[in-house]
Amino acid sequence: MIKALKKGLIGCGLIVVFGGVSWVCEDVSAQASHLFRTYKHEVPQKLPETTEAVAEGKKVYEKRCWYCHGIEGKGDGPASITMFPKPRNFTRNEYKVRSTAFGSVPTDEDLFRIITSGIEGTAMPFWSTISETERWQVLYYLKTFNEQFKKDAAPKVVPVGNVASSPESVQRGEELFQETKCFECHGDDGRGNGPLTVALQTEWNMPYRARDLTKGWNFKGGNAIEDIYRTISTGFNETPMGSYLEKLSDEDRWHVAHFVKSLAKDMASDVVVKVKLLEDGRLPSEPLDESWSKAAPVEIPLAGQIIASPRHWTPSIDAIMIRAMYNEEEIVFLLEWDDSTNKQEEIFRDAVSIQFPTKIPESLKKPYFAMGDSSGAVNLWSWKAHWQEGFGQITEAPETEAGMVCEMNAKGFKNVTMQPPESQNVTGKGVYQNGRWKVLLKRTLKTEDAKDLQFEIGKLIPAAFAVWDGSNSDVAGQKSISVWYYIMLEKPVPKTVFAYVLIAIVMGASVELWFIARLRRFPPKLEEEQQ
Repeated sequence: MIKALKKGLIGCGLIVVFGGVSWVCEDVSAQASHLFRTYKHEVPQKLPETTEAVAEGKKVYEKRCWYCHGIEGKGDGPASITMFPKPRNFTRNEYKVRSTAFGSVPTDEDLFRIITSGIEGTAMPFWSTISETERWQVLYYLKTFNEQFKKDAAPKVVPVGNVASSPESVQRGEELFQETKCFECHGDDGRGNGPLTVALQTEWNMPYRARDLTKGWNFKGGNAIEDIYRTISTGFNETPMGSYLEKLSDEDRWHVAHFVKSLAKDMASDVVVKVKLLEDGRLPSEPLDESWSKAAPVEIPLAGQIIASPRHWTPSIDAIMIRAMYNEEEIVFLLEWDDSTNKQEEIFRDAVSIQFPTKIPESLKKPYFAMGDSSGAVNLWSWKAHWQEGFGQITEAPETEAGMVCEMNAKGFKNVTMQPPESQNVTGKGVYQNGRWKVLLKRTLKTEDAKDLQFEIGKLIPAAFAVWDGSNSDVAGQKSISVWYYIMLEKPVPKTVFAYVLIAIVMGASVELWFIARLRRFPPKLEEEQQ
């Protein structure tokens, strides 16, 4: 799950929690920090499971839980229609994060940990904000929805061994990843783009999406090595992710866990995307150009657009990575995001856009981050993938070798205009590789169009991003979006700096040579003094 905490935004008034993403509407002091859930392992002393405790737990449930999970615990509360995945149905054994065998109910301690920590990639928040007593009480009440808790009163906990991580262990884990065909769901690079996952989504239209193992912040039940090992051992009930308890030895499960851990990365997020100045002047013209390694990446959380209809309650793209470079004449961006299918249709196609204000703000006031507003226009650079080879050209947007690029302006969702052909200054290209899109967008720093943003060195320039996933039926306002972030073109180092350094070196060397020359002319009379 991605939980973006925006500082200084309480006065802004709107906090949205959905699909495992919590974010705060506009601003501001920007996305100063991103807090990611930590799965809690410690459990306090257990409260006795009494009739009174269950009765008190019912009160907690009806105050805090029913709106998502429903009065009868069937996962059909009023808010459930806006969520993906759906809230847990407590009448079925859908429990995912457990220390017990596949098909078993969780232990009381498992339930306490989940209530305390929440679940990544879902709308289940952490409830460490309520007392420990209330957490024990409400979990006892939850158990009354499912008779299996009575039949399996003491579920067996999967034993845990330990194998230290090492290059040899990671290598063996990678071999086992292939041997057990984990790649069929998770893909060779772990991006959730295996052939089975793609078939489930594209051919059979089933909702199962294998976990993207490169996104360590999005692991259900935590991304510590012990959490990964537990998931491999126990599996997730009522999903294609089964248990490997009987298929692999304890040692081999640790090897696979270490390999999965090696794939996972933290989110390299920041408020500002620093645009690298290339002194040699040559900007990359291909998404796979090796020179992109010179630019520091910044990963930005995304959430479903729910500001205006049609609202997007089930986004599949939750982050985008940005790199940028410029020279004396042009600026170029590389936008990257994971997409497990690369599915394109005539209407539903993968796409991405960057949004800028038409003018760099001189104050904190900016256009509305969602497509601008009547008092603040925005400039949009958009790229859209082809539907299929030979798909008819859309005359309003210039078509390129790998997609279509266009510039637009907007003053709100219902006031969007395409710039005329003579003002289409952005060029671009997209490449899909190993479950990931890489899209390049390039434009001159300055244009003659008053509706275009004119880039200036050293200034904080607001930028927002949007991504569409064709396989998720994203189209128009149904998209994943960010709020305002910033880009800044780094200032060139003045040549005088190098001159000053050279002068300092020469002066230092001159002083040293003067002392050496003086010592040679007037050597110390050490021997005479000793005599």
